[in-house]
Amino acid sequence: MNRSLLLQDAGKASGGAANEDLELGRVPEGEEWELTHIAVEDETTAFTSVRLGVRRGVAFIPLEEHVGGVAGELYTANRPFYLQAGNILVARFVGTTSGDLLRLYANGLAYHMG
Repeated sequence: MNRSLLLQDAGKASGGAANEDLELGRVPEGEEWELTHIAVEDETTAFTSVRLGVRRGVAFIPLEEHVGGVAGELYTANRPFYLQAGNILVARFVGTTSGDLLRLYANGLAYHMG
């Protein structure tokens, strides 16, 4: 049985590190996810860039990048992302300011594979 997904990160205050990662959900065993809508935002200040990608084990695989982010503006993925069991959706913000409120949103479908 397939089901609809609506994932929202509660938000993270940037610590001012070179890279700040937000992660959403680990795909459970026996499922695959099709994330049809993904959006990221720094609610507080402008940032250098944000990379959307997938974490597989310890590896981060960037799939898309938006450069020159403006505070309070949503940046959306240009295509669906497909995640396999064990994968995690990641937004890697670069050049944030300490205390910035970072957000990651996604929705799509979960497919039962078995």
